[in-house]
Amino acid sequence: MARKTTEKTSFRLNLILYYAAIGVIIIGYVILSIGSANSFTSLTLGPVVLVLGYLVAMPVALLVGVNRLENTEEPAESPTPKPKAGKKT
Repeated sequence: MARKTTEKTSFRLNLILYYAAIGVIIIGYVILSIGSANSFTSLTLGPVVLVLGYLVAMPVALLVGVNRLENTEEPAESPTPKPKAGKKT
């Protein structure tokens, strides 16, 4: 019978990536507000940075470390004795 254990995870990396994603989104809005209505930054660069922030950086921040949260099974101790070192036949 295997014993199920869960690993303790630290959410420090998730928090750092989350703040970075928020920073990318804020930078996207700042870039969006720079320049006139028909400038490259307002029409192209700002929306691209916002899409990267919302659709790439935010999910990465939320999903990093998901594999560590899954249950891992430890093998049960085997009841069979280990072979003793001795003569070969």
